[in-house]
Amino acid sequence: MRILILYLLALCYTFGNAQTGNSDAVLLSQFTPAAIEIDGESDVVWQEAKKYSIEKAVTADLSKPAIDCNTSGTVSSLWDGTSLYLLIEVQDRNISTSTPKFTDQDGVGIYIDLFNDKFPKYMEDDGLLFVNAKGDRQTQGTDVARFGASAVKSTYDANKKQTGYTVELVFHLGGIRIDNGSKMGLEIGINNTDSGSVALKHKIFWSSTANNGLHDNSRWGTVILSGYDEKSAKKVNNFNLNANIQRADNLNIGIWQNEGTLQQALRTAKDALLKEDQSMIDQANADLEKAIRGLRRKGSYPDPYDLPEIEALPDPFTFQNGKKVKKTSDWERRADEIKNLAQYYEYGKLPDSPVNVTATLNDKKLTVSVTDQEKTVSFEAQLSIPSTAQSKGRKSFPVIVSIDFAIREADSVYLNAGYAVLNFRYTSVSSDNAEHAGPFYELYPYDIKTGNDAGTLLAWAWGAMRCVDALEYLAKHNPALGQTLDLNKIVVTGFSRCGKAALAAGLFDKRFSVVNPGASGCGGAAVFRYVSFGGPPKRNAPYGNEYAWGRSPGCEVMGDKIRHQGHNSNAMLARFLDPDRIYNTNTFGYGERLPYDHHEIIAAIAPRAVLITTANDDYSNNAEGDAIGLEGAKPVYKFLGIPEKLGFNLRTTGEVNPWGYGGGHWVSIQQRRNLIHFSNLIFYKTPLPKNIESELYSNPYLPTFNKYYGGLKQMMPWLH
Repeated sequence: MRILILYLLALCYTFGNAQTGNSDAVLLSQFTPAAIEIDGESDVVWQEAKKYSIEKAVTADLSKPAIDCNTSGTVSSLWDGTSLYLLIEVQDRNISTSTPKFTDQDGVGIYIDLFNDKFPKYMEDDGLLFVNAKGDRQTQGTDVARFGASAVKSTYDANKKQTGYTVELVFHLGGIRIDNGSKMGLEIGINNTDSGSVALKHKIFWSSTANNGLHDNSRWGTVILSGYDEKSAKKVNNFNLNANIQRADNLNIGIWQNEGTLQQALRTAKDALLKEDQSMIDQANADLEKAIRGLRRKGSYPDPYDLPEIEALPDPFTFQNGKKVKKTSDWERRADEIKNLAQYYEYGKLPDSPVNVTATLNDKKLTVSVTDQEKTVSFEAQLSIPSTAQSKGRKSFPVIVSIDFAIREADSVYLNAGYAVLNFRYTSVSSDNAEHAGPFYELYPYDIKTGNDAGTLLAWAWGAMRCVDALEYLAKHNPALGQTLDLNKIVVTGFSRCGKAALAAGLFDKRFSVVNPGASGCGGAAVFRYVSFGGPPKRNAPYGNEYAWGRSPGCEVMGDKIRHQGHNSNAMLARFLDPDRIYNTNTFGYGERLPYDHHEIIAAIAPRAVLITTANDDYSNNAEGDAIGLEGAKPVYKFLGIPEKLGFNLRTTGEVNPWGYGGGHWVSIQQRRNLIHFSNLIFYKTPLPKNIESELYSNPYLPTFNKYYGGLKQMMPWLH
């Protein structure tokens, strides 16, 4: 959630900041064979380096130029063959490091993009180091291990009044050509804090004030290595070899087909570290990288690196053996195959039904107890039943199982429509992190070596399934409650990551007659292969797709999912990314070697119903990807003769949300009402109101697929 908030704030900055400066700014880094001590001093060696002004000042919110800013600085750079050094000298007579938010204190932010992508996406080689005026530091980004030592020293005038401070630091190179002409992306930002109000007042940049932090390096400047005489000895660079040794040491042994080659390469690499020979180190590193890339997983399906590339959406009507789905009776077998592929390559293995599930209900509090593997675990949920006034004349109520962020009072929209609501907090079943803790993992311990590496999405989906077990138990042992709840009419819903889990629950449990993934995006209803962001190499600036209602500048993609929420999936999914650059792709999206995509996840739920809930202005969700998932699944629903069972619940208005602003990552009241209308159609054959019917069975993105992706026939070449 923190990353999402930062991302949305960054998008606000994109449209509102004072965009002065540009990415053409260049800083020449001078080669030096001299030893550099990181002490915050402008030593003699720094006289070799040119100073560049840091003077583009804007207000703290980046909205307009700062005309009252007296803070400025300079930046200089040196390199020695293994590391890049920066010296930032700040002139500031009013310094404060007491602001509660660390990154709002007086200090310097150093943004480095190793591969100089100049691309508006937070990529794996981007890193930020913030050093305050006292020398305290904080790193952010994926490549932060490259930030080495840093030091800060205050500067004073003849009257011993502080005039500023100097920041000196080292950045470890490796993975790029380290020679004259080599380039990296760079931005330097100085904070100017008002010591009186203890608030950030100004930001001063070297390259551009249009700074969206790590979410967009396209406007950062460039540092270019220069001055090497082709004779002086360069420092020995073993950064990459160390990184690959650590990578190899952390691999799970026993799951690979060809581990002997790896072990030999690893021994050679560790021996090479003891030598001060760059050619030996480089060769050992190349051999170790080759051995790591050559690893192939043991298992019932091919390793992801051995699968063919499919740039368009895979054909849901073709079995893995090449045979075709010819009649509706074939579909169940094909759906089972998709479920098996999804478990093997993405979700992890779903455990068999547990030995026993019991439940107790005390007022609204529902305790679910699950026994399996000779253990018993439990988690809490809440069951809310409509009052007589809310009953809509029904004697029994359909149930909405909501995978939620907290146990809370049931949504009145659902209760007033005559639906019972069972909601549970997703983290009560499994932690939302790589610890793989909680009741699910107590029963089924996470273990890659045994193939029991189910991700948390599957764990949360399992929680929803066990909630249905609990209701069935209660209905059996409490006849009155059994008559009150209609367990033949169950909806599963969730929002954001819980929406991804709701889709998984619907995929693996046929008791969910209506499946409602809300704002599920990447890893949910959205396909991996097509994203509105448009990564390299398929699209150049300006990025994002434009529609009648606005522009979609970005979204979550497979690389983000693996990097930020890798625990959501099993260990296999990461192997569908480029091993060198996880954001490189040969498709309009990601995962071209994946033998299925999420349009087939949606399709595999058929003949049960799916309503995809999303919003056009929820940029990190990728509503366009949801729409493509919809289009890819439509032919299956049409083939089965049930097109009305697949709907698209898209919010395109600027409706104000409960937090007082329009748009963004949330589900509106009308969208919740639409879920009820759709469920009533499925459960009771109640016709949809005409305006709702128009909304749920239209796709406003469809006309622009021709513009961005070549149209549906190119996206789905199997389409008849």
